[in-house]
Amino acid sequence: MFTNKTFTLEKGLIVPMENVATIADCASVIEGVSRSRNALLNGDTKNYDWDSGYTCHQLGSGAIVVQLAQPYMIGSIRLLLWDCDDRSYSYYVEVSTNQQQWTMVADRTKVSCKSWQSVTFERQPASFIRIVGTHNTANEVFHCVHFECPEQQSSQKEENSEELGTGDTSPAGQQLDPHALQAPSGNSLPSSPGSNPRSSNRQHQ
Repeated sequence: MFTNKTFTLEKGLIVPMENVATIADCASVIEGVSRSRNALLNGDTKNYDWDSGYTCHQLGSGAIVVQLAQPYMIGSIRLLLWDCDDRSYSYYVEVSTNQQQWTMVADRTKVSCKSWQSVTFERQPASFIRIVGTHNTANEVFHCVHFECPEQQSSQKEENSEELGTGDTSPAGQQLDPHALQAPSGNSLPSSPGSNPRSSNRQHQ
Protein backbone atom coordinates (compact mmCIF):
# COMPACT_ATOMS: atom_id res chain seq x y z
CA MET A 1 0.00 0.00 0.00
CA PHE A 2 1.21 3.48 -0.76
CA THR A 3 1.58 5.86 2.17
CA ASN A 4 3.17 9.24 2.85
CA LYS A 5 3.86 8.32 6.48
CA THR A 6 7.42 7.66 7.50
CA PHE A 7 8.26 4.67 9.67
CA THR A 8 11.15 3.77 11.91
CA LEU A 9 12.63 0.43 10.88
CA GLU A 10 14.75 -1.93 12.95
CA LYS A 11 16.02 -5.23 11.50
CA GLY A 12 13.62 -4.67 8.61
CA LEU A 13 10.55 -4.41 10.85
CA ILE A 14 8.45 -1.39 11.74
CA VAL A 15 8.92 0.06 15.23
CA PRO A 16 5.39 1.32 15.89
CA MET A 17 4.76 4.48 17.89
CA GLU A 18 0.98 4.21 17.88
CA ASN A 19 -1.05 1.31 19.25
CA VAL A 20 -1.13 -1.42 16.57
CA ALA A 21 -3.28 -3.80 18.63
CA THR A 22 -6.52 -2.40 17.27
CA ILE A 23 -9.28 -3.71 15.05
CA ALA A 24 -8.54 -0.91 12.55
CA ASP A 25 -4.95 -2.18 12.30
CA CYS A 26 -6.24 -5.73 11.66
CA ALA A 27 -5.20 -7.15 15.04
CA SER A 28 -7.44 -9.84 16.51
CA VAL A 29 -7.92 -11.95 19.61
CA ILE A 30 -7.29 -15.55 18.56
CA GLU A 31 -7.55 -17.17 21.99
CA GLY A 32 -9.65 -16.17 24.98
CA VAL A 33 -13.36 -15.96 25.73
CA SER A 34 -15.52 -12.85 25.53
CA ARG A 35 -19.18 -11.98 25.06
CA SER A 36 -18.22 -9.59 22.25
CA ARG A 37 -15.53 -10.34 19.68
CA ASN A 38 -12.33 -8.34 20.08
CA ALA A 39 -13.61 -6.49 23.17
CA LEU A 40 -9.97 -6.52 24.30
CA LEU A 41 -8.93 -4.37 21.33
CA ASN A 42 -11.84 -1.96 20.87
CA GLY A 43 -10.20 0.80 22.93
CA ASP A 44 -13.07 1.02 25.43
CA THR A 45 -11.55 1.29 28.91
CA LYS A 46 -14.63 2.71 30.64
CA ASN A 47 -17.64 0.54 29.85
CA TYR A 48 -17.18 -2.82 31.52
CA ASP A 49 -18.86 -4.57 34.43
CA TRP A 50 -19.56 -8.00 35.88
CA ASP A 51 -21.15 -9.25 32.66
CA SER A 52 -19.35 -7.67 29.71
CA GLY A 53 -16.40 -5.71 28.41
CA TYR A 54 -13.67 -8.22 29.27
CA THR A 55 -11.87 -11.23 27.81
CA CYS A 56 -11.02 -14.18 30.04
CA HIS A 57 -9.54 -17.65 30.35
CA GLN A 58 -9.68 -20.41 32.94
CA LEU A 59 -6.63 -20.46 35.23
CA GLY A 60 -4.47 -23.48 34.44
CA SER A 61 -6.00 -23.86 30.98
CA GLY A 62 -5.46 -21.75 27.88
CA ALA A 63 -4.52 -18.09 27.64
CA ILE A 64 -5.46 -14.79 26.03
CA VAL A 65 -3.60 -14.43 22.71
CA VAL A 66 -3.53 -11.36 20.46
CA GLN A 67 -2.36 -11.60 16.86
CA LEU A 68 -1.03 -8.44 15.22
CA ALA A 69 -1.41 -7.84 11.49
CA GLN A 70 2.32 -8.42 10.89
CA PRO A 71 5.53 -8.76 12.88
CA TYR A 72 6.52 -5.53 14.60
CA MET A 73 9.46 -4.57 16.82
CA ILE A 74 7.69 -4.35 20.17
CA GLY A 75 9.18 -3.17 23.47
CA SER A 76 6.14 -2.47 25.61
CA ILE A 77 2.51 -3.39 26.18
CA ARG A 78 -0.22 -2.16 28.49
CA LEU A 79 -3.11 -4.08 30.05
CA LEU A 80 -6.19 -3.19 32.02
CA LEU A 81 -7.10 -5.99 34.41
CA TRP A 82 -10.74 -6.22 35.50
CA ASP A 83 -11.01 -4.01 38.58
CA CYS A 84 -14.65 -3.58 39.62
CA ASP A 85 -13.80 -4.94 43.07
CA ASP A 86 -10.69 -5.33 45.21
CA ARG A 87 -9.31 -8.55 43.73
CA SER A 88 -5.78 -8.96 42.43
CA TYR A 89 -4.33 -11.12 39.67
CA SER A 90 -0.97 -12.68 38.78
CA TYR A 91 0.15 -13.43 35.22
CA TYR A 92 3.00 -13.64 32.73
CA VAL A 93 3.38 -12.41 29.14
CA GLU A 94 5.10 -14.10 26.20
CA VAL A 95 5.69 -13.00 22.60
CA SER A 96 6.25 -14.98 19.41
CA THR A 97 6.51 -14.62 15.66
CA ASN A 98 5.31 -18.14 14.82
CA GLN A 99 3.23 -19.41 17.79
CA GLN A 100 5.80 -22.16 18.37
CA GLN A 101 8.79 -20.46 19.96
CA TRP A 102 7.71 -18.14 22.78
CA THR A 103 9.82 -15.64 24.73
CA MET A 104 8.70 -14.55 28.18
CA VAL A 105 8.87 -10.76 28.48
CA ALA A 106 7.14 -10.29 31.83
CA ASP A 107 6.86 -12.57 34.86
CA ARG A 108 4.35 -11.29 37.38
CA THR A 109 3.36 -14.70 38.71
CA LYS A 110 4.52 -13.79 42.23
CA VAL A 111 3.11 -10.24 42.18
CA SER A 112 -0.36 -9.08 43.18
CA CYS A 113 -1.51 -7.00 40.21
CA LYS A 114 -4.55 -4.72 39.92
CA SER A 115 -6.04 -2.49 37.22
CA TRP A 116 -3.56 -0.86 34.76
CA GLN A 117 -0.37 -2.81 34.01
CA SER A 118 2.60 -1.36 32.11
CA VAL A 119 5.02 -3.95 30.76
CA THR A 120 8.31 -2.88 29.18
CA PHE A 121 11.01 -5.18 27.83
CA GLU A 122 13.87 -5.38 25.36
CA ARG A 123 12.51 -4.58 21.92
CA GLN A 124 12.04 -7.69 19.79
CA PRO A 125 10.02 -9.00 16.84
CA ALA A 126 6.50 -10.04 17.78
CA SER A 127 3.30 -10.83 15.92
CA PHE A 128 1.66 -12.84 18.73
CA ILE A 129 1.33 -11.78 22.37
CA ARG A 130 0.16 -14.33 24.92
CA ILE A 131 -1.12 -13.29 28.36
CA VAL A 132 -1.41 -16.17 30.82
CA GLY A 133 -3.16 -15.62 34.14
CA THR A 134 -1.81 -17.69 37.03
CA HIS A 135 -3.79 -16.43 40.04
CA ASN A 136 -6.96 -14.55 40.98
CA THR A 137 -7.81 -13.84 44.61
CA ALA A 138 -11.57 -14.05 43.86
CA ASN A 139 -12.01 -17.13 41.64
CA GLU A 140 -10.37 -19.39 39.05
CA VAL A 141 -10.59 -17.13 35.98
CA PHE A 142 -8.27 -14.42 34.60
CA HIS A 143 -10.11 -11.33 33.24
CA CYS A 144 -8.54 -8.63 31.04
CA VAL A 145 -10.43 -5.55 29.80
CA HIS A 146 -7.98 -3.78 27.48
CA PHE A 147 -4.73 -4.51 25.64
CA GLU A 148 -2.46 -2.20 23.69
CA CYS A 149 1.04 -2.33 22.23
CA PRO A 150 3.15 -0.43 22.34
CA GLU A 151 2.06 1.33 25.52
CA GLN A 152 0.46 4.69 24.83
CA GLN A 153 1.78 7.18 27.39
CA SER A 154 -0.57 10.06 26.54
CA SER A 155 -3.77 8.05 27.01
CA GLN A 156 -2.57 6.80 30.38
CA LYS A 157 -2.04 10.36 31.65
CA GLU A 158 -5.49 11.40 30.49
CA GLU A 159 -7.14 8.43 32.19
CA ASN A 160 -5.21 9.00 35.41
CA SER A 161 -6.26 12.65 35.53
CA GLU A 162 -9.89 11.69 34.90
CA GLU A 163 -9.79 9.09 37.65
CA LEU A 164 -8.32 11.59 40.11
CA GLY A 165 -11.06 14.06 39.31
CA THR A 166 -14.09 11.79 39.28
CA GLY A 167 -13.26 8.81 41.48
CA ASP A 168 -14.93 5.51 40.65
CA THR A 169 -17.05 6.06 37.57
CA SER A 170 -17.57 2.38 36.89
CA PRO A 171 -21.28 1.56 36.84
CA ALA A 172 -20.43 -1.77 38.45
CA GLY A 173 -18.95 0.04 41.41
CA GLN A 174 -22.06 2.11 42.03
CA GLN A 175 -25.13 0.37 40.67
CA LEU A 176 -24.58 -3.38 40.50
CA ASP A 177 -24.76 -5.59 43.53
CA PRO A 178 -22.44 -8.51 42.69
CA HIS A 179 -24.17 -10.74 45.22
CA ALA A 180 -27.50 -10.21 43.49
CA LEU A 181 -26.17 -11.41 40.13
CA GLN A 182 -26.82 -14.97 39.13
CA ALA A 183 -23.79 -17.06 38.33
CA PRO A 184 -23.79 -18.16 34.69
CA SER A 185 -24.72 -21.76 34.03
CA GLY A 186 -21.96 -24.27 33.60
CA ASN A 187 -22.05 -24.18 29.80
CA SER A 188 -22.30 -20.42 29.35
CA LEU A 189 -19.16 -18.46 28.63
CA PRO A 190 -17.41 -16.28 29.52
CA SER A 191 -17.21 -16.80 33.26
CA SER A 192 -18.40 -13.77 35.16
CA PRO A 193 -15.75 -12.19 37.38
CA GLY A 194 -18.17 -12.88 40.24
CA SER A 195 -18.52 -16.60 39.56
CA ASN A 196 -16.32 -19.59 40.17
CA PRO A 197 -16.78 -22.14 37.38
CA ARG A 198 -15.25 -24.91 39.50
CA SER A 199 -17.83 -24.51 42.24
CA SER A 200 -21.52 -23.87 42.43
CA ASN A 201 -20.79 -21.30 45.12
CA ARG A 202 -19.58 -17.95 43.98
CA GLN A 203 -16.57 -16.45 45.69
CA HIS A 204 -16.17 -12.74 46.30
CA GLN A 205 -13.66 -10.51 47.91
